[in-house]
Amino acid sequence: MEEAKTFLARTGVEGGALPVPADIRSSAPEEPRPVVVVCPGFLGYKGWGFLPWVSLRLARAGFHAVTISFSHSGVDEDTGLIARPEEFAADTVGRELDDLGRVLDFVRSPRFPLPARGAPGLLGHSRGGSVCVIAAGRRRDIGALVTWSAPARLDRYTPRRRREWQSSGALTFNTERSPLPLRLDWSYYEDLAANRDRYDVRSRAAELEIPHLVVHGERDAAVSASEARALAGNSTAGKTRLELIPGCGHTFGAGHPMTRPTGALERAAALTLAWFERALGKTPPDERRGDTRTTEVPS
Repeated sequence: MEEAKTFLARTGVEGGALPVPADIRSSAPEEPRPVVVVCPGFLGYKGWGFLPWVSLRLARAGFHAVTISFSHSGVDEDTGLIARPEEFAADTVGRELDDLGRVLDFVRSPRFPLPARGAPGLLGHSRGGSVCVIAAGRRRDIGALVTWSAPARLDRYTPRRRREWQSSGALTFNTERSPLPLRLDWSYYEDLAANRDRYDVRSRAAELEIPHLVVHGERDAAVSASEARALAGNSTAGKTRLELIPGCGHTFGAGHPMTRPTGALERAAALTLAWFERALGKTPPDERRGDTRTTEVPS
């Protein structure tokens, strides 16, 4: 990945209990360009797997790409390990919506270090895609949306699982990115229950009036392709398109760390770039690629 040939700035967007870590990439940082904000899924962060790669693709295609970690991911950005489990445990969908709102306000403010042009786009993977759908339905300053492997429903828990969760106060599980079992506090589910209508992803997708591309692997075992059909098929605005990619699952064949993109991932990225180019306006890619700066940007 030729990261060094692209402008990269790192910042933390303030305004909440914790900053939102963000990487800003551009192949022409001095030029006004549309901004695309990239959101990770559950357990994801801005350095996970394909996220730096697709962000670089966006930058090279003529966009300013802003890739975030949600504030309560608990991730050590240098190692990728979930090193602050107490932060992860306190995460909720509401917190992630607040985080994304702060980032969108930031990219449209004078504090954003690059000249932005027009309404921003959103790209979200998995639960991050669902959060993007909800956010896009609440705001009128989003120009286009692309969701990858996004669930059409956020309450995915059986009654038995909910009872056990409420009784113990935390949902626990294991991941290779944490040496100890992780927990998700009962407050996560309380937030879902208190905002059931607001977080109805399928209904929010149906109400969108902006172009929405739904990309999904046909063999996704984590989020069934039927949920992608639900997101796309319920649209009333006529601006939604569904692309099912054969032979791949939830991450389009990519893992973490990612050494090279798969054919399925290349297809997902090509569809995404073409969608944003049509919806946000195409900027000729910068051929010089000579800016090698990495900076820290005040938030």
